[in-house]
Amino acid sequence: MEVQRNSFRYLFADTVKALFKQSARELANAGIQILPEQHFLLHLIASKEETIQSDLAEMIHKDKSAIMRHIDQLEAMGYLIRVNDTTDRRKKHLVITEAGKDIMKQCQEVIDVVTERNLVGITEEELEVFTKVLIKLKQNSEK
Repeated sequence: MEVQRNSFRYLFADTVKALFKQSARELANAGIQILPEQHFLLHLIASKEETIQSDLAEMIHKDKSAIMRHIDQLEAMGYLIRVNDTTDRRKKHLVITEAGKDIMKQCQEVIDVVTERNLVGITEEELEVFTKVLIKLKQNSEK
């Protein structure tokens, strides 16, 4: 079966891959040694009052072992720590360190510049329509 390079599915998947590659490249160019996926995980952890490591894989629909590799790396870099649950020894809570907060801020500055550059030539109206379409796609995929 031939891939239709102008089909929605191809363009959507190819764009997401290109954006992640661009983000990784720009973070590396800025001297930030963190992957976009790890930056995303830090944001997820920081956005919740309590984050249990086993819940992350379910939250982002990824394999637990892949998530745990990222968590291990983030912990080794000093960006987060695991804290034992007071009532259930099997549970580990993830907590962002000050270094983790600093790296998140640095990453966000780079990502903001990249985003602005990528949005050149796209009107507010186009962006609003695209955002609505993305929301509908996500809702439909979760049914």
